[in-house]
Amino acid sequence: MWRISRTGRIDRLVVFRAREGGYIPAGELTFEGGGHQRLGRFVYAASYLARSEKTPLDPIGLPLRRGSVAAAPEEVPLVFHDVGPDGWGKDVLVRAFPSLSLSMPEFLALGGLGRTGDLAFGPTPEGPATWAPGPEPLLDLPRENDDLEALMAAAAAVEAGDADGHHFKLLFRGSADVGGARPKARIRDAGRDWIAKFPAATDRFDDPRVESACLDVAEAAGLPVPERKIVEAGGRAALFVRRFDRSEEMRPYAYLSAATLLKQPSMRYGTDHTYLDIAAAAQAIGVRGAAEAMFERLILNATLHNTDDHLRNHGFLDRGGGWEIAPVFDLVPHPGQRRHVCAPARGIGPEWNPDRAFDAHVPLKIPLRTAEAIRDRIIQAARRLPAFMDERGVTVRDRRTLADAFPSSIGFNPA
Repeated sequence: MWRISRTGRIDRLVVFRAREGGYIPAGELTFEGGGHQRLGRFVYAASYLARSEKTPLDPIGLPLRRGSVAAAPEEVPLVFHDVGPDGWGKDVLVRAFPSLSLSMPEFLALGGLGRTGDLAFGPTPEGPATWAPGPEPLLDLPRENDDLEALMAAAAAVEAGDADGHHFKLLFRGSADVGGARPKARIRDAGRDWIAKFPAATDRFDDPRVESACLDVAEAAGLPVPERKIVEAGGRAALFVRRFDRSEEMRPYAYLSAATLLKQPSMRYGTDHTYLDIAAAAQAIGVRGAAEAMFERLILNATLHNTDDHLRNHGFLDRGGGWEIAPVFDLVPHPGQRRHVCAPARGIGPEWNPDRAFDAHVPLKIPLRTAEAIRDRIIQAARRLPAFMDERGVTVRDRRTLADAFPSSIGFNPA
């Protein structure tokens, strides 16, 4: 049974970690206080610490040790924000359960085994579970293979503030534990698991199609990218991105964001950290080639005018052989934004300027010839953007919207 306070709040969560054959208890989260955000503490389970193959949930923020760790000023340690819902998922839950007071313990408990990463939660050490609070009509949960057109319509209704119980039924399981700010849902298609990214009401162009074309550029430039495809429903396009935090057999991989590694407050979007800081944190947890990989991403983001490069848009995976940088994701031009969220390095400002971004090769200690080869490879791939847009069905109108988004070096022609 879930341990619930008199005010209907969850006071305890057992934390599980995926291992061969299922989930094992890794620790416990407990919560104290009566406010909306309470004091949370985490402690590793003695049985987990006794395992020979144990690894920390967060090698920097939660190293393996006995005794509890206070999460303050956060409600939970930052690693749990990486496996819980972000803006979109939280919005779905808050609107779906208006009578409940929800914060991170409840958000985590309302998710299932499909969440990002290899962690899960439950009321007892016997196994993970999904919290089912009260006599809500949403307890009749849908499956993840719900009709795409219905999911897209439900997402649009939530954005417009017109959603009812039916819409939330469709979105609850597929969206409630998905991170990110844009409307999306987990979905199963052709025997595989994907994140379906939907158009948003505020989009200036067909975001799913353009993002797909930008990911094509990244792949052509030699960067790791997830499998993806455009799926149409109801006259609109959704971008299906294959989950990279799962093996072919759907075994979960551990996941951490750069925000967690750099101890960025969970509610903060802007940052004083830089690409150089991300590379240093990656090297500290054993990522090989971190400096060159982050330089590649910096030059790619600057070339494609992806200024929404905040710390949660950089991730790391552990597939069982140590930490590595996750594939590129959330790669979309932002022509109205003239500043990156992350500056290249100390002394190099965050203004959108591909030439200044290139200067980061010096503090990243990347030889000039190597840096030039990386830049040339990315520019050559970006010059193929019109062809990729053709393949993804980006309209001439949308291309004209993006006409001034890119640097002159790629020679983008919207015609």
